[in-house]
Amino acid sequence: MPSILIIGAERGLGLGLAQTLHAEGWQVTGTARHGADTGSLSRVAQVAHVDVTRVDEIAPLRDAIGTFDVIFLVAGVYGPLHNSVVEATEDELSEIIMTNCFGPIRLAHHLLDRLNEGGTLAVMSSHRASIAMNTEPGLKLDLYRASKVALNMLARMIHADTGLTVLSIHPGWVATAMGTLDGTVEAEISVEESVTGMAEVLKANMGCREHRYLDWQGNTLPW
Repeated sequence: MPSILIIGAERGLGLGLAQTLHAEGWQVTGTARHGADTGSLSRVAQVAHVDVTRVDEIAPLRDAIGTFDVIFLVAGVYGPLHNSVVEATEDELSEIIMTNCFGPIRLAHHLLDRLNEGGTLAVMSSHRASIAMNTEPGLKLDLYRASKVALNMLARMIHADTGLTVLSIHPGWVATAMGTLDGTVEAEISVEESVTGMAEVLKANMGCREHRYLDWQGNTLPW
């Protein structure tokens, strides 16, 4: 059976993906931050702990896990509601960059030897990371966009350096707490639709030895 490590699986898309792949017969390990509620996750996965922004938690995670066919870095945040580079404080900028980009990619580098031969590294990107598609004037998503662009670039560097399969996946605009800004806006698709689609994308592109930028339906997105 295929195996996957999902980083950031205690809720939302990470938990939904763990549940979907477990139901399909995958061996699932999911991580949560220390102190998070892992009751739902523990029913479908082995549970490990890590905060992607903390370098001191990398070694304990490595000690707690085995090897995998897929490692999927899901953890991420929207950032401050204003999401403006003009209004952002240093702390706000640091949090979103560390959580969405540098933390996950740093962790990925420390986990590359935990991928089985022909394994796949996936990162939770966004269509908002597409420079070509950024044609929406007035939409204040400066920090979120920048963090996901940087995530894609550093994921590409892993592919260039290693030749591994790397997938940057846009999950769609999903009805999670982050996707709806805690219920203040309406999303386009459900968690079930998104994770079912992403599971199919994973299966269709595993081991391709390319870096592909795809949405949850398998469509190629422009960089």
